[in-house]
Amino acid sequence: MKALKTSILAVVFCTLSMGAAAQRNWPEAIPIPIGFEAEGIELGKGHEFFVGGFSFSSVFGPAFFGIDHELSAFAGAIYKGNLRTGEVAILVHPTGKPVSGLSYDSRTDYLYAATGSGDLASGFIAQGVIIYDASSGHLIMEIGFGDGIVINDVLVTRRAVYFTDSINPNLWKLPLGKGGRLPSAPAAEMIFMPGFVMDFTGFNANGLVGKFDGKQLVVVNISTGVLYRVDTATGVASPLEIEGAEQLFPNGDGLYLDGRTLYIMQNFSNKIAVVQLSGDLSGGEFIRNIGEGPDTPLDIATTIIGFRDSIYAINTHFFEIFSDPTMVQTEVVRLRK
Repeated sequence: MKALKTSILAVVFCTLSMGAAAQRNWPEAIPIPIGFEAEGIELGKGHEFFVGGFSFSSVFGPAFFGIDHELSAFAGAIYKGNLRTGEVAILVHPTGKPVSGLSYDSRTDYLYAATGSGDLASGFIAQGVIIYDASSGHLIMEIGFGDGIVINDVLVTRRAVYFTDSINPNLWKLPLGKGGRLPSAPAAEMIFMPGFVMDFTGFNANGLVGKFDGKQLVVVNISTGVLYRVDTATGVASPLEIEGAEQLFPNGDGLYLDGRTLYIMQNFSNKIAVVQLSGDLSGGEFIRNIGEGPDTPLDIATTIIGFRDSIYAINTHFFEIFSDPTMVQTEVVRLRK
């Protein structure tokens, strides 16, 4: 029996080593078509990934730069790529509704895209979520949440899909049936988050991760840098007790959770913080930063995914967008865990 266990472990180790060795030859950067103002990134089947088309130039331009730009020609589009080959192809053609967060459900092969329209100067009006067949790109359903909200990130769990609202202390929940099936009349529910402290000078709830059971989620406040554990049954948000050299993560945008290791993309800080969480997600310890320094491949990256030994981030080149958004070249960049 001991020999059998040793043999099995050897096979597993060999397989993992071969996978890591093969991944060393994968692209370090995958360009997205010029003019595509990318925001969300998500994994699909195998080596597949998805990126969503936002419109930073039209949404943020008038409010922050005093520059009026037309809606991006790629707003609402979704590209599907391959981390191994670097190939990308259009999956969903532009809809005119900017895509922020993305989340994939392997049970149904559905891709959930948080979407919105409008601009910050005139009042951002969030649309909710659009659901696509991740293989064909065909529209499955569109569900509106209402006005006066900014739906940002999205996370599929066993019995529901959750969304952050960046200007209100609320989560949104879209209940799912068995196997991830959509109900016959799906409708989003608002969950108030007692304990979530707002900073009314900027955006708030942003990145969203959690275990697949959906009972406890982790949300980052992008303005204050506070991480919260949110109990989805009650909505109560409790600040995580973080130990180590860094306890706050301002500019915290996309999150990626690998077991109990949390990766926090700090967009304008151009670094990814690594925090080892406790089993109940109530606290953790800051371990290190990835990507910071003069040689970082990050350029105002927003969201991240993980595959084997690597983290993949979607660069926005945010400040370049406002000179000529039609000429900006965004890309997916690879960093080692």
